[in-house]
Amino acid sequence: MKSLKEKLIEYKKSGIYPMHMPGHKRNTSLFKDLKNIEDIDVTEVEGLDNLHDPEGIIKESIDKTSKFLGTDKTYYLVNGSTIGILVAIQAVTNIGDSIIVARNSHKSAYNAVSMRNLKPAYLYPKKVGAFDGGYDPKELNELLKDTGAKAVIITSPTYEGVVSDIKSLAEVAHENAAVLIVDSAHGAHFMLDGFPNPAYKEGADIVIESVHKTLPALTQIAVMHTMGDRVDDDKVRDSLNTYQSSSPSYVFLANIDETYDLVMEEGERKAEELLKILSKIREDVNNTGKIYIPGLEIAGENEVYDYDLGKLVLDLSKTNLTGTELQEILREKYKFETEMANKKYVIAMTSIADDLEKIKEFGEALVEIAKGLEIADTPEENEEETIKNEIKYSPYEATLKETETVALKDAQGKVAGDYLYKYPPGIPLIVPGEIVSKNLIKEVEKSLESGLQIKGITDKITRGIKVIKE
Repeated sequence: MKSLKEKLIEYKKSGIYPMHMPGHKRNTSLFKDLKNIEDIDVTEVEGLDNLHDPEGIIKESIDKTSKFLGTDKTYYLVNGSTIGILVAIQAVTNIGDSIIVARNSHKSAYNAVSMRNLKPAYLYPKKVGAFDGGYDPKELNELLKDTGAKAVIITSPTYEGVVSDIKSLAEVAHENAAVLIVDSAHGAHFMLDGFPNPAYKEGADIVIESVHKTLPALTQIAVMHTMGDRVDDDKVRDSLNTYQSSSPSYVFLANIDETYDLVMEEGERKAEELLKILSKIREDVNNTGKIYIPGLEIAGENEVYDYDLGKLVLDLSKTNLTGTELQEILREKYKFETEMANKKYVIAMTSIADDLEKIKEFGEALVEIAKGLEIADTPEENEEETIKNEIKYSPYEATLKETETVALKDAQGKVAGDYLYKYPPGIPLIVPGEIVSKNLIKEVEKSLESGLQIKGITDKITRGIKVIKE
């Protein structure tokens, strides 16, 4: 039996090129200071500062990054954006408060809601074909007035690269005395020209970014930014001390520092070169009339304010090919591993660390594949129904209930006792305490039949799920 390390090395040696995170794309030439990791894997010894109370070299690094990005305060995170979301929600809520949660939020937001016994009201994104668009500020305003919530958390950009009108959403939140938290995990590169404006420059109060997703950094590296005076930074620090590891990795801290130095020195040039190639790929692939890669043309409708051109969403709705089939073709024939696939599209991720020749090859592969496809006689409808589950218990209340496992097909009308979510990216289809509907069952079955991973299924044969025993 091979060890995990052996399997990882085997993957590297396979010759498969990563069109997925982490954003360093295994480009070892970028890691000047990480050749011998054991040399810098240390602890809080004299002269090396302490992340939980930075006063020396770590504070200098944080201040340098904050100044470069133009934030009021920046915090380094070594446990990923997940920690940032937990910290942000705890810092701006009291136990039992109401909170507005974008329904396409990462599961960590729901975990925070449960742990704080918060009462969630959901803001649903509009739809852009098969994936989520942006949020309507008018709908947010109505929710805030109905609930009196003092905090809002949304996702922008989305997994597919959609950017919402943060400025308008922030104005609505502030008019209602609420704090706006933006999960911008996929937007750490937005400070570079050619990409959307960062959320922290558009009025958001707290912004969390996964540096490792779209910049040349190691997995788990993230940052959190605060702006203005609506957030108590003492509460932020207290929450960080609660959730973040008491033994933060100096390897990660050094890599955050190195990553932003690289972006400062070479980021603009590398971004310009990458975007030029991606523009050509979009043009060539879209000209086939079969595979469609959205770009800035989708802005202006469905509350899409802007779009991340670094994301390549390969829309197959005009063809009979599924996303999982295209992903397999790209892997087996062309040696490219993509980030995610579902029935209707595939996501490929790029970064300034990419080998530009390999990105060109990826584009050529897509054109070659597209030319061999047939247009479907009846192209599949690309608009997905938004499932809105009825809430019986809050997520916290649901944790206090006894659960049992039933077959998915028999779960209609029962109350979910656990999450069901597509992975990646980890957005729940149903949250504990919500009633299982016929449409929800249909969506889960359709996803499973398309080869997608649905977490929360306890038995693959019966498709068992946990429900509250009543």
